[in-house]
Amino acid sequence: MHNWEIDGKTRLYGLLGNPVSHSLSPFIHNEGFRRLSLNARYLAFSVKEEDLESTLSALRKMGVGGLNLTMPLKEAVLPLCDSLSKEARLSSSVNTLIFSETGEMTGSSTDGIGFFRALEDANGSTQGKRLCLMGLGGAGKAILSRAVYTELSEIRLLQRASSIEKNRAFIEKVEQETGKSIFLGSYEENLAEFLEESDILVNSTNVGMGEKLSLIPDEKLLHKGLFVADCIYHPAETKLLSQAKNKGLRYMNGLPMLFYQAAESFRLWTGQAFPEEEVLEALRGKIEKKGL
Repeated sequence: MHNWEIDGKTRLYGLLGNPVSHSLSPFIHNEGFRRLSLNARYLAFSVKEEDLESTLSALRKMGVGGLNLTMPLKEAVLPLCDSLSKEARLSSSVNTLIFSETGEMTGSSTDGIGFFRALEDANGSTQGKRLCLMGLGGAGKAILSRAVYTELSEIRLLQRASSIEKNRAFIEKVEQETGKSIFLGSYEENLAEFLEESDILVNSTNVGMGEKLSLIPDEKLLHKGLFVADCIYHPAETKLLSQAKNKGLRYMNGLPMLFYQAAESFRLWTGQAFPEEEVLEALRGKIEKKGL
């Protein structure tokens, strides 16, 4: 870990999005580079959607090592990629850009992989289990697009009644490409029934990020044995996770998902295994210190 200095050969990696000042990604990646003594640095750049094409053009010419994308760029980047990974194509979302030696730019999505790594760490194998996903935004699409390739026995999707028609084409595309069935329902009509028939509940919406709100109106709906996951990591304990805690259920917030999607991006860029245990310990220490 000594001699980890910036010089004329240091490779640049980074995060593009807006806003990015709150991001934990620079800490995660730089800690990984430092522990493996890789001559690289990772920075966060505030980039608006209308500036994405010109920014990528400049970074490609500069020989950037790799990039992550966050809101609002995950879909805007799709037409700019030379090729897309299976997950990125299916989820219509890119969070990782990989550059070949010839400069070709491949869009990939590690969000779904990151979520299921975190889930299996916390709750064991998904084999034969039934998952209920709330919401179909960027994170929801990435999780669903990975869920269909796991050994889950059933996948249920809860949305607001007003969103079902809007997302129907996406659901049908996923079903056709994978041969998996997805049970569709609305919070208004199917919430209690879908929860009762699930082993894992996942909130992929931003409900709970600001105000102390939950999509579950009554914690009595959370049955014994249900595992509850929330993709939000700030606050660390959302109202949904407080409800799970009150019922004595096992649960996880979005921090492990963030961590494992970063580890997968790192592997795609460098070809090296990420020093997971050490960096995760350092990340938890940083968060406790900051009181996030």
